[in-house]
Amino acid sequence: MLLFASGWGANHFAPLLLVYRDQLGLDAAALALLFGAYALGLMPGLLVAGPLSDRRGRRAVVLPSAAIAVVASAVLGAFGDRFGALLVGRLLYGLGAGGVMSAGATWLLELSLRAASARGLSRDAATGAGARRATIALSCGFGFGPLFSGVIAQYGPAPTAVPFAAHVVLLGGMLAIARGAPETVERGARAAARPMLRIELDRAGWRRFVRGVVPMAPFVFALPTIPTASMPGMLDHALGGAPIAYVGILCVMTLFAGVGAQPITRRLSPALGARLGMIVGAAGVALGALAVATQTPALLLAVAPIMGGAYGMCMTAGLETVQRIALPDARGGITGLYYVLTYFGFASPWLLAMASRIVAPASSLWLTAAVAAAVAVALPRSVGDRARG
Repeated sequence: MLLFASGWGANHFAPLLLVYRDQLGLDAAALALLFGAYALGLMPGLLVAGPLSDRRGRRAVVLPSAAIAVVASAVLGAFGDRFGALLVGRLLYGLGAGGVMSAGATWLLELSLRAASARGLSRDAATGAGARRATIALSCGFGFGPLFSGVIAQYGPAPTAVPFAAHVVLLGGMLAIARGAPETVERGARAAARPMLRIELDRAGWRRFVRGVVPMAPFVFALPTIPTASMPGMLDHALGGAPIAYVGILCVMTLFAGVGAQPITRRLSPALGARLGMIVGAAGVALGALAVATQTPALLLAVAPIMGGAYGMCMTAGLETVQRIALPDARGGITGLYYVLTYFGFASPWLLAMASRIVAPASSLWLTAAVAAAVAVALPRSVGDRARG
């Protein structure tokens, strides 16, 4: 549930960008910076929390990280009229969410492995189930958050305060519940003499990671971010009388399509899931380019679920891959590194905004679709088995 609540706080900011634009007079680049500041804080959170949880335990990292996220959400709600404070709040939220997501996803995966072992299921089946559960939890949070904040921002009072107040209550409640979850890192492993911050694979594991995960990972969050944070701005004057609620609906459609894709990922190998996700994502971006070129906002209602489904396939494929190749006592570190790479996708709105100063917005999207298709072609056909050692 902490993964759900942290995903809620990460993404409910998207519909509020139009509110901040109007109230603070921000241009597209400033909005993209505000949206991407979360990712800047997320990087150290992910890189530190994963390896640290391998040594200290999942609970010792996840619970304090969630507390930091609660404080950050309170800052964002209290100082919504100050651009500098919003940047600080987003950075701080990224730091806390990074700890929850990397160590928390690993915690959930290990609990799935433990439950599967008790039921006599195979390790690969348990790994796939754990990856799907982590994706579903995050995706539901990513979807419900913007739906709630979009409706409040469009029709409710205090649009820059109420969404954050609700999130503080939600995340605080989930933090209290999560205190009862069992630890999955044994005391002996925590006390072992090893580097404090370790991201470790054997040589074959690194080769599989670089070939099968690194090229795809930035698209994991670029795919849902582009139709929710970039394309609406490219169609700003064609969105009608309720643009904030419209963006909220797009977020919901995108992220819940990621959940809906999970029955498909169950039937696919991680390598095939990643390749198929990239192909579907490239098609979605191309359709979005057509929507922008023709100024047809209705097309985004088709683009959102296409790119959401692609996100769901890529996210689960990446998580399952890193768990298959991970060293048993270093899962947190490599999972954190994977999440770092995925969150480079949050820079996509800023990159597209910069590119749109040089070429037409639709042209920047056509180029993005071409790169996604090229990555799909380049991905390996198999990720192999888990690392040794």
